[in-house]
Amino acid sequence: MKFGRFEPWNECKEDGEHYEFHFRNGYGASVTRGQHDELFELDVLKRNRRYPRYWDIYDMPITNDGMNMEYDDVVNTLEDISRLSDDYDLLHKSFVDHDGNVVFVD
Repeated sequence: MKFGRFEPWNECKEDGEHYEFHFRNGYGASVTRGQHDELFELDVLKRNRRYPRYWDIYDMPITNDGMNMEYDDVVNTLEDISRLSDDYDLLHKSFVDHDGNVVFVD
């Protein structure tokens, strides 16, 4: 599924929908929607500098906690993420390993 001008790097439609976006600025997004949900959840991703095959997940103000976003909100947030500079201050939550598993950090 395309979100505005953004084509997912990866998508999965088992038990709902999951789309992953990667941008040239080193940021990305994970967009999910449950099987019976109308609204999306969005998390910000950033490429791990030490392990480039890993993507870290961040909590940040522009996602509005990532919950309950309509399609247009997702498109606007993807646009914002694609324009972030490298010095944007992010709060680390977890990372995605090269097998696609989310590893949570305390």
